[in-house]
Amino acid sequence: MTDVSKLAAFTGYYSMNVAAGAFLSIDTIEERSTSPIQETTIISINVSMDGKSATTYLFSGGATFDGVTLTIPGKLTLKFTREYSDGHLVTFSGTIGGVNVSGETYYNPVPLSAFIGDYYDAQTSELALSIKSDSEILFDFSIFSTPGELQQVSSFNYIPAMFVLTFSGGPSSSGGFSSQPGAFTLMLGTASKNGLACSIQGGGTPRFAVSILPFP
Repeated sequence: MTDVSKLAAFTGYYSMNVAAGAFLSIDTIEERSTSPIQETTIISINVSMDGKSATTYLFSGGATFDGVTLTIPGKLTLKFTREYSDGHLVTFSGTIGGVNVSGETYYNPVPLSAFIGDYYDAQTSELALSIKSDSEILFDFSIFSTPGELQQVSSFNYIPAMFVLTFSGGPSSSGGFSSQPGAFTLMLGTASKNGLACSIQGGGTPRFAVSILPFP
């Protein structure tokens, strides 16, 4: 298996020419932990030849991608071209199960590094989140009760196709966060003049944080 980062760059949903609703999608989950330091990228390739049912192949075992050609032995061989044309960012052609196919996508994944910055709770103006790098995140685990200090997120998942971060709740009751959610989902994006933005979910009404205050 080749470097998964090469294929991760082609994450997205591709319409396909063989039938109405037919598609190919490349789904990526980046798993990061700080203790011990570990980085894992999991990629699955989903294929629907009829737009009604889909088959999933993990990018593992004998699967390869050299930056251009994706091969899953006995299943598919596809050549990808990244070139802007009529709104499409990437096209592919090749064979799936012996059938000639082609497809394209308007989509481009966004790395976590695009969201590096400090995020302030729009309600309290307190610092709620700090993304230092694609492997270091600080977060206020008590944001849904009384604002507290930022703590390091020991492990998290990032989905570059959806700009979503997920991680478990804070320390155990001995750390004072026993009443906090067991898990958090952070939806990243932008908010015009307020810069970077984050919808924080997991504890009732979502909280909204931005990188530039004041918030309207």
